[in-house]
Amino acid sequence: MQRKLNPSAFADIRCAADHTSGWDYVCTYSDPRAGRQKLGVVVHGERFTGSGSVRVTGELPDGPHTKAPSDAAFATRVDAVCAERAAAVRTLPFPNTGRDLLDVGQRVTALEEREQSLLAGFKPPDDERADVAAFMRSIDRVQRAIAVFRDAFMRSNAADLARARAELAKARSASNAVARDLGLSCRH
Repeated sequence: MQRKLNPSAFADIRCAADHTSGWDYVCTYSDPRAGRQKLGVVVHGERFTGSGSVRVTGELPDGPHTKAPSDAAFATRVDAVCAERAAAVRTLPFPNTGRDLLDVGQRVTALEEREQSLLAGFKPPDDERADVAAFMRSIDRVQRAIAVFRDAFMRSNAADLARARAELAKARSASNAVARDLGLSCRH
């Protein structure tokens, strides 16, 4: 079906049954712009649902057939994604100018958005769904606070900047508290 819809991107699509992924099939293909990609597929009669594409070396989101993990297994998985984001943030150069600060802020936001996207694909333990949803909302709050801080910095308004800095600190503290309650070592 994908080959018929988009013959150039899906000319070499190959699918294999892979129930361990939570998907009925995992398909790989070459995208002319993005390189080797894969996606998970669940078949419902003559219809199908796809996961969305990721790099072939990347991790698919949990499929609908994925069993809810234990609290410890979920925490391990989430901590690995958070550690990857934190390591990437640590490699960013120290900002020496206002322009550098804005650039680093954009990069941190992009890393946190990627982290949030990956985390949204994980199936949480049944008993922690509400807490995981609160954690995801706390990451949103941190991202919004970064945007407010960036805007206040660009306006060069000292009072707005002080308020934005305080709100960012509160958002990070709240996110870290929710993470601790889930048994995560993530820190924002």
